[in-house]
Amino acid sequence: MDSEALTAGFDALDGFASNDIYAAGGKGDVWHFNGQQWRRIDFPSNLTIETICCGDDGRVYISGYEGHTFVGRGDTWKKIRTREDISLAFQDMVWYEDRVWCANDYGVWWIVGDQLMKADIPAFARISAGHLSARDGVLLLAGFYGAAYLENGQWHQIFSYGEMVDRCKAEGLYDGVLQARWHEFKDWTN
Repeated sequence: MDSEALTAGFDALDGFASNDIYAAGGKGDVWHFNGQQWRRIDFPSNLTIETICCGDDGRVYISGYEGHTFVGRGDTWKKIRTREDISLAFQDMVWYEDRVWCANDYGVWWIVGDQLMKADIPAFARISAGHLSARDGVLLLAGFYGAAYLENGQWHQIFSYGEMVDRCKAEGLYDGVLQARWHEFKDWTN
């Protein structure tokens, strides 16, 4: 297969309005729709793009390989500073309250003052890292090990993988769950 075909297309889409939409993907492939036509954006990197977020601050955040993130709009962009190495691309970026939230399977970060930093959130929320969604004043965080949400400044746990396993074991359901859903991992849990 042609290697260009593997890096073409859009992986992320967000917008401020129906006449102000950004689409990104591939290797630094960023486009803007003004309601009438699409125009390719002069983006300063050829990184593999994974996520995009149009923030309430009127700026666009684009992220890719190893969490490398840029902020800008139109043809003006700059790289976001970070205090640490990030080994995975972000799976989601969303605007919630006064900042961009970023997540992958290894953690949750904020973009504050054009700097990427580890999010200061409770441990039960931190283990739920993976995907993010924000709507109607609620931030949802969900991953393999759990799910939690933030509303009105308070974090709430929806479920914890560890607690679910403990409950299944206590109720004698654990082996049945493993056979039905995770039979390939049964040998690893004994």
